[in-house]
Amino acid sequence: GSFADKIGPRDEEANVVIKETDTVTLKCSYETNSENIRLFWYKQYPHSAPKFILYKGAKSGSSYGNNPSGSRFRAETTSNATVLIIKDLQISDSALYHCALRVAAQ
Repeated sequence: GSFADKIGPRDEEANVVIKETDTVTLKCSYETNSENIRLFWYKQYPHSAPKFILYKGAKSGSSYGNNPSGSRFRAETTSNATVLIIKDLQISDSALYHCALRVAAQ
């Protein structure tokens, strides 16, 4: 049968409670047969549209987003997962986070 791209949160990390100033790691697992993929993270407050944080190529050492250098947000990827690391947590980080996968143009 055909194989579709899939991405989703790890069930055990669906709801996370952390203290201010701590660091949190949010993880999404993915499956794909595609070579050139990008993994995106979005942040959503209640009654608002999701807001782009950053994306990272699955095989790239760099991440790209609307964050200045020294940002509290950073992404890491492996062959089957992407993690969003948020350091020095603030109350404003309380939100719903989404991960997404996109096959990039070659």
